[in-house]
Amino acid sequence: MEVYPFHHQNLFLSIITDYDLTFKEIRNILDYLLANEAFKEGENWGHGKLFAFQLDNVEYEVDVNCYEVVIYRRTELAP
Repeated sequence: MEVYPFHHQNLFLSIITDYDLTFKEIRNILDYLLANEAFKEGENWGHGKLFAFQLDNVEYEVDVNCYEVVIYRRTELAP
């Protein structure tokens, strides 16, 4: 897996993935995670959180640990 530094909405994140994602796709994923408080510090900070969600006919499985975002699965869905 490759690690890509990424700056989005005043956060410095590490995107970890084997997939070749567009900037728009990464921004959409991060916007979804921000809306679902994936980067909120609290008692579970530092304990990975798994997210499975669908955006634009693509299903993702993502793990968030602090400011690391690991994209494990990207599945295109039939329209």
